[in-house]
Amino acid sequence: MKRKHYMFAAIILSVALVIGCAAGGYGTIRVEEGGMTVQTLVNNWQNYNVYYAGDGKTAVAVVFDPKNDGKTLNVGPRWDRATDQNSLNTMIGLLSQRTGSGGFFPKLWAIVAPDGSSYGYVYTVLDHLVIDVIDNNTMLVESLS
Repeated sequence: MKRKHYMFAAIILSVALVIGCAAGGYGTIRVEEGGMTVQTLVNNWQNYNVYYAGDGKTAVAVVFDPKNDGKTLNVGPRWDRATDQNSLNTMIGLLSQRTGSGGFFPKLWAIVAPDGSSYGYVYTVLDHLVIDVIDNNTMLVESLS
């Protein structure tokens, strides 16, 4: 009888794992090594949907989502949209003066889907973000707490 319970539990666990993997996943960030720079992103900000996490006096991260790549980066409710280059420059300046919790300086990271495709960039003092896969063309950068 015990053996049947173990077998049943193993089947349920396997099904849950398959459903969980098929339903989504997580993106990640990796240090940008493709030659893109923060200055290039700022200079061409009109080609991106730009969001920042900060309150105007501090900044934690700035996300650059390319407009015409067929992919979308959504952001959580605590992110604000940069609507002009002046506000973007302010956030980049605030962020550039900041160090993270481990004494890390801000870095430019590529935002990458589980399949390895690039979705955009984030300039941040953090070394990880929670990035949920919504569908084949959309990921969500969660709110920073």
